[in-house]
Amino acid sequence: MPATRRSTRSTPARSRSRSPAKKTKKETVTSSPPPPTPPVETTTTTNTNTTNTNTNTNTDIYLHLTLAAVAVGMTQGGTPVSVAPFIINYSLLNAYQKIIPHTTLTPKKVYGLSSFLAGCAVAAVMADSLPLKGPAVPLLCGYIGLMLSTPFYLSHITATKLELKSGLAFELLLPIFSTAVEYCHSRIFPYGSYGILPYCQYGNLPVMQLASIGGVWLIEFFVSYVSSCVVIVMKENSTVSSTSSKGTLRRLVFVLAAVYAYGGMRLRFLSWEGAPNAVNTRVMKIAGVWVPNTMVIREELLRHHLGHIMDGKSGPGEADSDFEGPAWQAIVEKSLADYDSFVSRISTEAAAGANVVMLPELALTTFQGPGVTDERVSTEALLAKLAQAATDNNVFVGTGIGYNEPFKRVDDLSKFTETVLEKENGMMGYESNRFLLFSPRPVSKDVFDEVLNGAQSHPNVALDYRKQNPVPIIEGPFALPGNSTIPIADVDFFGDGETVKTASVICFDMEHPWHTQQLGKTSSIILNPSYDWPGLNPYHARIVAFRAIETGTSVFHHCLAGTTIAVDYLGNVQATGDYFSKNGNGGQASCVPLDPDTICNAPVHSTQLPLRGVRTVYGYVNDAVAWGSVVVAMRMLLF
Repeated sequence: MPATRRSTRSTPARSRSRSPAKKTKKETVTSSPPPPTPPVETTTTTNTNTTNTNTNTNTDIYLHLTLAAVAVGMTQGGTPVSVAPFIINYSLLNAYQKIIPHTTLTPKKVYGLSSFLAGCAVAAVMADSLPLKGPAVPLLCGYIGLMLSTPFYLSHITATKLELKSGLAFELLLPIFSTAVEYCHSRIFPYGSYGILPYCQYGNLPVMQLASIGGVWLIEFFVSYVSSCVVIVMKENSTVSSTSSKGTLRRLVFVLAAVYAYGGMRLRFLSWEGAPNAVNTRVMKIAGVWVPNTMVIREELLRHHLGHIMDGKSGPGEADSDFEGPAWQAIVEKSLADYDSFVSRISTEAAAGANVVMLPELALTTFQGPGVTDERVSTEALLAKLAQAATDNNVFVGTGIGYNEPFKRVDDLSKFTETVLEKENGMMGYESNRFLLFSPRPVSKDVFDEVLNGAQSHPNVALDYRKQNPVPIIEGPFALPGNSTIPIADVDFFGDGETVKTASVICFDMEHPWHTQQLGKTSSIILNPSYDWPGLNPYHARIVAFRAIETGTSVFHHCLAGTTIAVDYLGNVQATGDYFSKNGNGGQASCVPLDPDTICNAPVHSTQLPLRGVRTVYGYVNDAVAWGSVVVAMRMLLF
């Protein structure tokens, strides 16, 4: 039957199709099986490979963190290195990008370690320069290290949250967080903007010109952006595609070209020396001089105000209970000698053609208030003496003066004096830290009042400014509050009716760009008396160049125990000199700090500065770049 034949034929076919399987099964059963791989051995191999990977990754991260810490040390001290911020950014960005899953170094551990190493680097370089002692030093250095590391941690966790690994958004993360953190840190830090990374770009004039648009905060943004792009372009992160890397490179080249083109054109076309309109630019000669006893007097008064915190020695107030005692009278005699020395210097420099003769911060001291019985060192006597010298020599006279009330008790700082200054009976003495500019001609009281100077202390006083930002610890506790609004005077330096808008800020005010930015739309000349110590030298003086570019003004920074520098509104250095330089005195330094046996014979520093400044974008937008970064950073973190 057909059905039967089909059935018969189909059976062998099925048998043939199964037979190989049966044969294989039989052979498998009868042959000796290979020894199975123990699971333990596989696990061991996997763990070993993971351990080796983690070890290599950790080593790379440690190397990057170490390099960043070394670079942090290069950003601090008297002469920071301009390339150091780029090294910090490059190293810490790579450290976070090398974190892989299951590694023993988590982002939080890298953040903590980088903060610790950065704080150690700051302490190693700056500990001897800080006006602090005891546990306050490591606490302050640790805080600085934390602030330096925070932008990188925030950038990393934000990139992870938003799943960003390349592209413009990824490139902008570090600039935004760096600028936001640096700005917020400066506003709450006791020492203002001192130590921020943009100041390392001193001398890089094209990049410094960015301050005319967005202040030092735009320089911070630029440095961070360049570093972020370099990391992407070098493909340290293996997830970056070739196309994305090329896009980053194009944007980096464009930004670099734009920044250097802007800076170069500004330096070329706004320069007052050699520019087409240079023949129409009036200049003013300023001579910076010193008097011999300032540092000795200041040390005695600091001991009086602060007790034994300075060097363990007692001040005149502890040796003499009244102003007639020998300790106070020694200060009186030194002060009178400085008055006469300055009058002599005024005559000499005026004869040499100076339009302004200037002393640094707190160069002279007057005494008044309860218990002061010697009228020779009163404020009224000194002002009359300097006004007469200005009139006799037909020259403007500028000087830093400390108005002291040595026997007036500071009652509201008892806890501070007992715990920090170790002074049981409370703090004695107030001081008003001022700068006065005397005119050789009487100044109308109405004109004086119009420039927000308050009461005119003498008819010849054209400008009177009180320091707004006293240095914490060594000055703040006993210093009277100063001018929040900086007075700007229309000063006729040549007596021909052509006035120059002139302002003054004192020393530590320069570390507060949000204070000096009010000068960006109106002033042309800033007279900036200062008082440093060797650990700040010349870093503190170089900050002046950034304020000059921001405000479009020329600045004469005359410094006791530091570097005197004159810069124009583009940051070009017109003159500079170190107070501690040797000046023909054999092998001995001309001015030795706090050594009463060494007479200060520091040289006169003179310069010529243009009498007209320029208006800047920063003068109108102020800290818009910084605040914009803060807003965007908060938006990314909170939402």
